[in-house]
Amino acid sequence: MILIHLEEELSRLENERDDVAAVLRDLGEDMRRLKAQVEDGEGINRTEAGKLLGDVRYWLRASHETEAQIANVRRKQKGLAGDWALDLERARDEIGCRMARLRRCCGAGEVPD
Repeated sequence: MILIHLEEELSRLENERDDVAAVLRDLGEDMRRLKAQVEDGEGINRTEAGKLLGDVRYWLRASHETEAQIANVRRKQKGLAGDWALDLERARDEIGCRMARLRRCCGAGEVPD
């Protein structure tokens, strides 16, 4: 059985996210260069533009997947499983506030006539 240490996994994913962001920045520069060529009336290589667009799509998808994996690791760190979780501390506070409002509203503690 292989134990996955969440801190190490999170660190690895954050490094991966930084790498993906760097590639996307480079691709953004390439897209700005192509845009400038079009605005200057120069012809562009359709093959190069198509490849660039495919690369952008791939790396955006990789970025999305990495962010989802980071979110899952963070949920595991908090001890959350599945798609939902209860924040019992917050629920307790909300119930306490509602009970306090009911006591004030209904005159709790007053002696009835």
